Amino acid sequence: MNKQAQQYALGIDLGGTSIKYGISSLEGNIVKEFKRSTQADKPADIILEDLINAAFAGIQDAKNIGISISAIGIGTPGSVNVETGFLSGSTPNLKNWRNVPIKERLEARLKLPVFADNDANIMAFGETRFGAGIGYSDVVCITLGTGIGGGIIISNQIFRGSFYAGAELGHMSIAYDGTKCRCGGIGCWEKYASATAMIERYNELDSKANITDTVQIFENYDRNEPVAKQVVEEEVEMVAAGLANLVNVFNPQIIIIGGGLSEVGEWFINRISEATGNRAMECAMKNVQIVKAKLGNKAGWLGAAAFALEQAPKESCL
Repeated sequence: MNKQAQQYALGIDLGGTSIKYGISSLEGNIVKEFKRSTQADKPADIILEDLINAAFAGIQDAKNIGISISAIGIGTPGSVNVETGFLSGSTPNLKNWRNVPIKERLEARLKLPVFADNDANIMAFGETRFGAGIGYSDVVCITLGTGIGGGIIISNQIFRGSFYAGAELGHMSIAYDGTKCRCGGIGCWEKYASATAMIERYNELDSKANITDTVQIFENYDRNEPVAKQVVEEEVEMVAAGLANLVNVFNPQIIIIGGGLSEVGEWFINRISEATGNRAMECAMKNVQIVKAKLGNKAGWLGAAAFALEQAPKESCL
Protein backbone atom coordinates (compact mmCIF):
# COMPACT_ATOMS: atom_id res chain seq x y z
CA MET A 1 0.00 0.00 0.00
CA ASN A 2 1.46 3.36 -0.96
CA LYS A 3 1.62 6.20 1.51
CA GLN A 4 -1.09 8.21 -0.29
CA ALA A 5 -3.56 5.32 0.13
CA GLN A 6 -2.86 4.99 3.84
CA GLN A 7 -4.39 7.09 6.59
CA TYR A 8 -2.00 8.94 8.86
CA ALA A 9 -2.44 10.68 12.19
CA LEU A 10 -0.38 12.92 14.38
CA GLY A 11 -0.04 11.53 17.89
CA ILE A 12 0.93 13.76 20.81
CA ASP A 13 2.01 12.64 24.29
CA LEU A 14 1.96 15.48 26.82
CA GLY A 15 4.26 14.86 29.76
CA GLY A 16 5.50 16.83 32.73
CA THR A 17 8.90 17.49 31.13
CA SER A 18 8.37 17.03 27.40
CA ILE A 19 5.86 16.84 24.57
CA LYS A 20 6.60 13.81 22.40
CA TYR A 21 4.81 13.63 19.07
CA GLY A 22 4.99 11.90 15.73
CA ILE A 23 3.32 10.82 12.51
CA SER A 24 2.23 7.23 11.98
CA SER A 25 -0.25 5.09 10.09
CA LEU A 26 -3.05 2.97 11.52
CA GLU A 27 -0.68 0.01 11.25
CA GLY A 28 1.86 1.78 13.44
CA ASN A 29 4.32 2.62 10.68
CA ILE A 30 6.37 5.54 11.98
CA VAL A 31 7.03 8.35 9.53
CA LYS A 32 8.61 10.95 11.82
CA GLU A 33 8.84 11.69 15.52
CA PHE A 34 9.65 14.83 17.45
CA LYS A 35 10.13 16.20 20.95
CA ARG A 36 9.92 19.59 22.62
CA SER A 37 9.96 20.83 26.21
CA THR A 38 6.81 21.22 28.30
CA GLN A 39 6.29 24.52 30.12
CA ALA A 40 4.87 22.59 33.04
CA ASP A 41 4.56 25.53 35.44
CA LYS A 42 2.79 27.83 32.96
CA PRO A 43 -0.96 28.52 32.71
CA ALA A 44 -3.13 26.10 30.76
CA ASP A 45 -3.48 28.48 27.80
CA ILE A 46 0.27 28.46 27.24
CA ILE A 47 0.43 24.66 27.39
CA LEU A 48 -2.46 24.53 24.92
CA GLU A 49 -0.55 26.86 22.62
CA ASP A 50 2.48 24.57 22.86
CA LEU A 51 0.29 21.62 21.81
CA ILE A 52 -1.12 23.61 18.91
CA ASN A 53 2.35 24.68 17.77
CA ALA A 54 3.57 21.08 17.96
CA ALA A 55 0.58 19.96 15.90
CA PHE A 56 1.11 22.67 13.27
CA ALA A 57 4.78 21.67 13.00
CA GLY A 58 3.86 17.99 12.58
CA ILE A 59 1.18 18.76 9.99
CA GLN A 60 3.65 20.86 7.99
CA ASP A 61 6.29 18.12 8.10
CA ALA A 62 3.70 15.66 6.81
CA LYS A 63 2.82 18.00 3.93
CA ASN A 64 6.48 18.39 3.05
CA ILE A 65 6.74 14.65 2.36
CA GLY A 66 3.36 14.31 0.65
CA ILE A 67 1.34 12.93 3.54
CA SER A 68 -2.08 14.17 4.62
CA ILE A 69 -2.95 14.04 8.32
CA SER A 70 -6.47 12.65 8.91
CA ALA A 71 -6.73 13.19 12.66
CA ILE A 72 -4.83 14.19 15.79
CA GLY A 73 -4.64 12.13 18.98
CA ILE A 74 -3.52 13.44 22.35
CA GLY A 75 -2.54 11.61 25.51
CA THR A 76 -2.59 13.87 28.56
CA PRO A 77 -2.30 13.47 32.32
CA GLY A 78 -5.62 13.73 34.12
CA SER A 79 -9.22 12.60 33.70
CA VAL A 80 -10.50 13.18 30.19
CA ASN A 81 -14.07 12.85 28.92
CA VAL A 82 -13.28 11.10 25.64
CA GLU A 83 -16.64 12.07 24.14
CA THR A 84 -16.06 15.80 24.55
CA GLY A 85 -12.26 15.88 24.87
CA PHE A 86 -12.56 17.91 28.07
CA LEU A 87 -9.84 17.54 30.71
CA SER A 88 -10.99 17.92 34.30
CA GLY A 89 -7.92 16.90 36.37
CA SER A 90 -5.97 15.98 38.42
CA THR A 91 -2.45 16.59 37.11
CA PRO A 92 0.15 17.05 39.89
CA ASN A 93 3.05 17.41 37.42
CA LEU A 94 1.18 20.13 35.48
CA LYS A 95 -0.27 22.16 38.31
CA ASN A 96 -2.36 24.54 36.16
CA TRP A 97 -3.50 21.92 33.64
CA ARG A 98 -7.15 21.30 34.52
CA ASN A 99 -10.62 22.21 33.26
CA VAL A 100 -9.30 22.46 29.70
CA PRO A 101 -11.50 21.97 26.58
CA ILE A 102 -8.68 20.27 24.65
CA LYS A 103 -10.71 18.94 21.72
CA GLU A 104 -12.74 22.13 21.25
CA ARG A 105 -9.75 24.47 21.33
CA LEU A 106 -7.48 22.39 19.10
CA GLU A 107 -10.12 21.59 16.50
CA ALA A 108 -10.98 25.29 16.20
CA ARG A 109 -7.34 26.10 15.40
CA LEU A 110 -6.19 23.02 13.50
CA LYS A 111 -9.34 22.29 11.45
CA LEU A 112 -8.87 18.55 11.96
CA PRO A 113 -10.62 15.98 14.17
CA VAL A 114 -8.93 15.82 17.58
CA PHE A 115 -9.28 12.97 20.10
CA ALA A 116 -7.94 13.13 23.66
CA ASP A 117 -7.62 10.58 26.44
CA ASN A 118 -5.62 9.97 29.61
CA ASP A 119 -1.94 9.38 28.85
CA ALA A 120 -1.72 6.06 30.71
CA ASN A 121 -4.78 4.76 28.85
CA ILE A 122 -3.17 5.79 25.58
CA MET A 123 0.14 4.15 26.54
CA ALA A 124 -1.68 0.89 27.26
CA PHE A 125 -3.52 1.19 23.95
CA GLY A 126 -0.24 1.71 22.10
CA GLU A 127 1.49 -1.28 23.73
CA THR A 128 -1.55 -3.46 22.99
CA ARG A 129 -1.75 -2.41 19.35
CA PHE A 130 1.94 -2.34 18.47
CA GLY A 131 4.07 -3.56 21.39
CA ALA A 132 4.22 -6.33 23.96
CA GLY A 133 0.43 -6.70 24.03
CA ILE A 134 -0.11 -7.63 20.38
CA GLY A 135 -2.56 -10.53 20.18
CA TYR A 136 -4.00 -10.03 23.68
CA SER A 137 -7.46 -8.65 24.46
CA ASP A 138 -7.19 -8.32 28.27
CA VAL A 139 -4.12 -6.34 29.25
CA VAL A 140 -2.86 -4.39 32.25
CA CYS A 141 -0.03 -1.91 31.61
CA ILE A 142 1.90 -0.11 34.31
CA THR A 143 4.73 2.40 34.17
CA LEU A 144 7.28 2.34 36.97
CA GLY A 145 8.97 5.72 37.04
CA THR A 146 8.76 8.91 39.06
CA GLY A 147 5.26 7.72 39.95
CA ILE A 148 3.22 4.72 38.87
CA GLY A 149 0.81 5.05 35.99
CA GLY A 150 -1.45 2.43 34.56
CA GLY A 151 -3.91 1.52 31.87
CA ILE A 152 -6.31 -1.38 31.50
CA ILE A 153 -7.61 -2.98 28.30
CA ILE A 154 -10.65 -5.27 28.64
CA SER A 155 -11.94 -7.13 25.57
CA ASN A 156 -9.79 -4.86 23.37
CA GLN A 157 -11.38 -1.71 24.85
CA ILE A 158 -9.82 0.87 27.16
CA PHE A 159 -11.33 0.71 30.65
CA ARG A 160 -11.88 4.24 31.94
CA GLY A 161 -14.43 3.90 34.74
CA SER A 162 -17.94 5.35 34.80
CA PHE A 163 -16.78 8.98 34.84
CA TYR A 164 -13.42 8.71 33.03
CA ALA A 165 -11.39 8.70 36.26
CA GLY A 166 -10.70 4.98 36.62
CA ALA A 167 -7.49 2.94 36.28
CA GLU A 168 -5.45 5.20 38.58
CA LEU A 169 -3.44 2.11 39.46
CA GLY A 170 -0.64 3.94 41.23
CA HIS A 171 -3.13 5.27 43.75
CA MET A 172 -4.60 2.03 45.03
CA SER A 173 -3.62 1.63 48.67
CA ILE A 174 -1.30 -1.18 49.68
CA ALA A 175 -0.89 0.15 53.26
CA TYR A 176 -4.09 1.30 54.96
CA ASP A 177 -2.14 3.13 57.70
CA GLY A 178 0.75 4.15 55.44
CA THR A 179 2.28 7.34 54.11
CA LYS A 180 0.07 10.12 52.78
CA CYS A 181 0.29 10.57 49.03
CA ARG A 182 0.21 13.84 47.08
CA CYS A 183 -3.16 12.72 45.68
CA GLY A 184 -4.57 12.92 49.22
CA GLY A 185 -4.79 9.15 49.69
CA ILE A 186 -3.05 7.01 52.30
CA GLY A 187 -0.61 4.22 51.49
CA CYS A 188 -0.73 4.59 47.71
CA TRP A 189 1.22 2.04 45.68
CA GLU A 190 3.41 4.69 44.04
CA LYS A 191 4.51 5.95 47.47
CA TYR A 192 6.12 2.53 48.03
CA ALA A 193 7.04 1.12 44.62
CA SER A 194 7.97 4.03 42.33
CA ALA A 195 11.52 5.08 41.46
CA THR A 196 11.00 8.06 43.75
CA ALA A 197 10.10 5.72 46.59
CA MET A 198 13.25 3.65 46.02
CA ILE A 199 15.45 6.75 46.22
CA GLU A 200 13.73 7.99 49.36
CA ARG A 201 14.03 4.57 50.99
CA TYR A 202 17.73 4.30 50.19
CA ASN A 203 18.49 7.72 51.68
CA GLU A 204 16.38 6.85 54.72
CA LEU A 205 18.46 3.71 55.34
CA ASP A 206 21.75 5.50 54.62
CA SER A 207 21.48 9.19 55.49
CA LYS A 208 24.97 9.88 54.13
CA ALA A 209 24.33 8.37 50.70
CA ASN A 210 22.55 11.27 48.97
CA ILE A 211 21.36 8.96 46.19
CA THR A 212 19.59 10.92 43.43
CA ASP A 213 18.55 8.27 40.91
CA THR A 214 17.84 4.56 40.67
CA VAL A 215 20.79 3.96 38.33
CA GLN A 216 23.07 4.49 41.31
CA ILE A 217 21.02 2.06 43.38
CA PHE A 218 21.25 -0.74 40.81
CA GLU A 219 24.98 -0.09 40.28
CA ASN A 220 25.44 -0.52 44.03
CA TYR A 221 23.23 -3.62 43.91
CA ASP A 222 25.54 -5.14 41.29
CA ARG A 223 28.41 -4.55 43.74
CA ASN A 224 26.47 -6.39 46.46
CA GLU A 225 26.19 -3.25 48.57
CA PRO A 226 23.90 -4.20 51.53
CA VAL A 227 21.60 -1.15 51.50
CA ALA A 228 21.10 -1.43 47.74
CA LYS A 229 20.29 -5.13 48.07
CA GLN A 230 17.69 -4.38 50.73
CA VAL A 231 16.10 -1.57 48.71
CA VAL A 232 15.90 -3.64 45.52
CA GLU A 233 14.47 -6.64 47.36
CA GLU A 234 11.87 -4.40 48.98
CA GLU A 235 11.08 -2.86 45.59
CA VAL A 236 10.40 -6.27 44.08
CA GLU A 237 7.97 -7.09 46.89
CA MET A 238 6.27 -3.67 46.77
CA VAL A 239 5.68 -3.92 43.03
CA ALA A 240 4.45 -7.49 43.45
CA ALA A 241 2.00 -6.44 46.18
CA GLY A 242 0.26 -4.11 43.77
CA LEU A 243 0.42 -6.48 40.81
CA ALA A 244 -1.08 -9.31 42.88
CA ASN A 245 -4.08 -7.10 43.59
CA LEU A 246 -4.48 -6.40 39.87
CA VAL A 247 -4.15 -10.09 39.02
CA ASN A 248 -6.81 -11.03 41.58
CA VAL A 249 -9.22 -8.31 40.42
CA PHE A 250 -8.77 -8.40 36.63
CA ASN A 251 -7.17 -11.78 35.87
CA PRO A 252 -5.58 -10.36 32.69
CA GLN A 253 -3.83 -12.37 30.03
CA ILE A 254 -0.72 -10.23 30.29
CA ILE A 255 0.78 -7.49 32.47
CA ILE A 256 3.16 -5.13 30.67
CA ILE A 257 5.69 -3.17 32.70
CA GLY A 258 7.09 0.05 31.24
CA GLY A 259 8.76 3.17 32.58
CA GLY A 260 12.35 3.74 33.62
CA LEU A 261 12.54 0.82 36.05
CA SER A 262 11.54 -1.63 33.32
CA GLU A 263 14.92 -0.95 31.68
CA VAL A 264 16.86 -2.52 34.55
CA GLY A 265 16.85 -5.94 32.88
CA GLU A 266 14.87 -9.12 32.35
CA TRP A 267 16.11 -10.46 35.68
CA PHE A 268 14.22 -7.67 37.44
CA ILE A 269 10.98 -8.38 35.57
CA ASN A 270 11.41 -12.10 36.30
CA ARG A 271 11.90 -11.42 40.01
CA ILE A 272 8.76 -9.29 40.06
CA SER A 273 6.82 -12.01 38.23
CA GLU A 274 7.93 -14.67 40.70
CA ALA A 275 7.07 -12.48 43.71
CA THR A 276 3.65 -11.65 42.22
CA GLY A 277 2.96 -15.35 41.78
CA ASN A 278 3.74 -15.90 45.46
CA ARG A 279 1.15 -13.28 46.46
CA ALA A 280 -1.69 -13.66 43.95
CA MET A 281 -4.41 -16.30 44.03
CA GLU A 282 -3.18 -19.39 42.21
CA CYS A 283 -6.18 -19.67 39.90
CA ALA A 284 -6.00 -15.99 38.95
CA MET A 285 -2.25 -16.05 38.32
CA LYS A 286 -2.07 -19.40 36.54
CA ASN A 287 -1.85 -18.17 32.93
CA VAL A 288 -0.82 -14.54 33.45
CA GLN A 289 2.37 -13.36 31.76
CA ILE A 290 4.37 -10.44 33.15
CA VAL A 291 6.62 -8.88 30.53
CA LYS A 292 8.63 -5.76 29.73
CA ALA A 293 7.10 -3.07 27.51
CA LYS A 294 8.50 -2.88 23.97
CA LEU A 295 7.72 0.63 22.74
CA GLY A 296 9.46 2.74 25.37
CA ASN A 297 8.79 6.48 24.97
CA LYS A 298 7.00 5.86 21.68
CA ALA A 299 4.03 4.10 23.30
CA GLY A 300 2.23 7.33 24.22
CA TRP A 301 2.27 9.15 20.90
CA LEU A 302 1.92 5.98 18.81
CA GLY A 303 -1.11 5.00 20.89
CA ALA A 304 -2.55 8.50 20.50
CA ALA A 305 -2.18 8.38 16.72
CA ALA A 306 -3.79 4.93 16.46
CA PHE A 307 -6.59 5.97 18.82
CA ALA A 308 -7.33 9.02 16.67
CA LEU A 309 -7.41 7.02 13.44
CA GLU A 310 -9.72 4.40 14.94
CA GLN A 311 -12.10 7.10 16.15
CA ALA A 312 -11.91 9.44 13.15
CA PRO A 313 -14.24 7.54 10.79
CA LYS A 314 -17.05 7.99 13.32
CA GLU A 315 -16.70 11.76 13.11
CA SER A 316 -18.01 14.03 10.41
CA CYS A 317 -15.32 15.91 8.51
CA LEU A 318 -14.44 19.31 9.88
